[in-house]
Amino acid sequence: MAEGDIIINKETATTLKDRVMVMQTKLDLPEDTCRDLLTIHGMNIVVIADDSSSMTQVSSSTNVYAPKTRWDELKQTLMRLVTMMLVVDNHGFDLKFMNDDNWYKINSESDLTQIFQTKVHPQGITPLKANLSLVLNGYSDGTFSEGDTLVIVITDGEPSDTNFNNLRNQISTRSPNTYVTFIMCTEEDSVVDAYQSCIDPIKGVDIVDDYESEKRQCERHGNKMNFNMYLGKCLMGAKLDKYGRE
Repeated sequence: MAEGDIIINKETATTLKDRVMVMQTKLDLPEDTCRDLLTIHGMNIVVIADDSSSMTQVSSSTNVYAPKTRWDELKQTLMRLVTMMLVVDNHGFDLKFMNDDNWYKINSESDLTQIFQTKVHPQGITPLKANLSLVLNGYSDGTFSEGDTLVIVITDGEPSDTNFNNLRNQISTRSPNTYVTFIMCTEEDSVVDAYQSCIDPIKGVDIVDDYESEKRQCERHGNKMNFNMYLGKCLMGAKLDKYGRE
């Protein structure tokens, strides 16, 4: 176990409330967010990560000596989410890359770090339809065989194996106990707008833009958002409207 991993087991956290307290200590999450996390405990969590070639494009050039790519943004977002995910589902979550047939079980931050050490350069296309077909009718390989499934898709663009109309139909006809969140890793407003106009209206689905964009949108409506609240939206927006409609 790597230094800094949050230990969540029977010895250190015997109840879900204890696990949420660990989250509050590590990330300083608001109390109401932690209470909401209690309501989605026991879901099967599946992450579909975009490892297509376009993920190598620069998403932020704030640091001209080390510009951040979309792949860097994906890794950073997922690393920040992993602790919150493990609080909601203490059995961890399952990770699949779009161009990789393998499934990876994530039980700690170090598990995720080890996987990304073997995936240095993303390469391939964006077969979103094919990957979603594996999980939209419920994830039978999850820890909770009869529990709800949360599918988190982290991507930067349009699918390469379908169009938005067909994608909408595919998601609309999914299992009723499956929720879907798309986290966008792109600076292209046209792509984000396409997902928001075509996919976001579907019940049980949420489209999440990057942190700065989501923060600006909240402020326009008179609300506040910090990064931890953004993470909560990523995890809970598809099921709880108070996060998905902010």
